[in-house]
Amino acid sequence: MKRSRYYIILPLAILLLAACKPTVPSQVIQPDDMEEVLYDYYLSNGMAITPGEEGGNYTREYYHRLALKKHGYTQADFDTSMVWYYNHLEDLFRIYERVQHRLGEDALAQGTSIRELQQFTTYSHSSDTTDVWEGKRFLLLYPQAPFHVYQFRQRADSSYHAGDSFLMAFGTTFLVQSGMRNAQVYLSLAYDNDTIITREYGVPPSGKGVVRIPEVDHRLKELRGFIILNRRDDNHVETDECMLFLDRIHFLRIRKKNQ
Repeated sequence: MKRSRYYIILPLAILLLAACKPTVPSQVIQPDDMEEVLYDYYLSNGMAITPGEEGGNYTREYYHRLALKKHGYTQADFDTSMVWYYNHLEDLFRIYERVQHRLGEDALAQGTSIRELQQFTTYSHSSDTTDVWEGKRFLLLYPQAPFHVYQFRQRADSSYHAGDSFLMAFGTTFLVQSGMRNAQVYLSLAYDNDTIITREYGVPPSGKGVVRIPEVDHRLKELRGFIILNRRDDNHVETDECMLFLDRIHFLRIRKKNQ
């Protein structure tokens, strides 16, 4: 008798838990569809970022609208949905993790174009350029803790030499309902003679960010740093939409070729 009650109670409990689980409103882009939209949104952002191209903001906006049109949504649909997901960060992060995984698989399948990396440096014809970044290639940050900061740390191995210079590069896209776009990148490089070089760089509103570290006559031991989206001012409520996408993050080690 007890066993039969158990088999009755368990399905009822499962049904109750399923009923209590919050659902995404019908007017909001559903999670699977939002994953596809954000995936194409990222791809379109990469297509729009072309070095030296005029009208970059217009091109980026054009590609973004094409990505939405592909899935049958308008900019208003996207904005409304992002406001909802902004207030349900766990749902958005689950979507974003899947998007990040897909983008990472694409990068591995296609390989890293050294020509694309060398476009950031004037040493492309007289140096060896290697991407040594070990962190995430794509990031999504919010002004609320703990989602507002990404920290990284990596040790340098024997392949690093004295005289190497470095360059960090990334693409940026802000989604801001109103107010300031305020984010920073902080780098700290420790060398084998206990020299420490630091750099603080304001993330541009859109396009590409580049942080350069000049050559030093000592070998790098460790790279530390963080990327932070700063808190909103008091004039903006916590529900005010503000997000920062970073993509194609690289940390380049640049070594001069022997004469």
